[in-house]
Amino acid sequence: MADKRMFSLKIVDSDLFLDMPLSSQCLYFHLSMRADDDGFVNNPKKIIKIIGANEDDLKILIAKGFVIVFDQGIIVITHWKINNYIRKDRYKPTMYIEQKQQLYQTENGAYILEEKDGCHLVNQRLSSGQPSIDKGRLDKVSIDKGREEQSTPIFYGEFKNVRLSKEEYKNLKEKLNSHTEIMINKLSRYMESSGKTYQNHYATILKWYEEDKEKLTQKGLNKKMNYDVGESL
Repeated sequence: MADKRMFSLKIVDSDLFLDMPLSSQCLYFHLSMRADDDGFVNNPKKIIKIIGANEDDLKILIAKGFVIVFDQGIIVITHWKINNYIRKDRYKPTMYIEQKQQLYQTENGAYILEEKDGCHLVNQRLSSGQPSIDKGRLDKVSIDKGREEQSTPIFYGEFKNVRLSKEEYKNLKEKLNSHTEIMINKLSRYMESSGKTYQNHYATILKWYEEDKEKLTQKGLNKKMNYDVGESL
């Protein structure tokens, strides 16, 4: 494992990164310095204790999308491939093969967690070696590419921490109509203030909307009534 690491200004100079507490930013750098050559860290809690941070700092990194968490407490730096370039003769593959196989790599090099099989290009699938396209599936690449564009997460909300694919966002617009941005921002603010994370932001928004639908509809009717009264005056 290399003892030198790099950081891209595209990541650490972004508003999303700089808006985090300094303790969370510091934790990000320390996690990155101790990650293996694929960006995996198996002892984040130990690092938290060493530098005097706390678990809320890690929760913020997860909520903001700077790290991805797996079972057994293993994490991976989301933008590892953007931050670091390691020569092949110095590269040592991670020992966390099972976790790595759950990841896909976007065109800009960021890791995303696998959600559904077949949603991404075959040659974006990470393996213990170099990415490759399976024989017999080349004819499906153009189809998979369209699916990838629809399923690749985009971050929405006031704090850019609500993870939705284009298809999910489109579905929300159809189901929630004018309440879409209200519910997205509600989730965004709650995660930012509480440090809490959700595995599926799309499902969470739908659930919250079902709970709030009557209240939102009533609020909309009250606004319309007040407007109508003003017009008549």
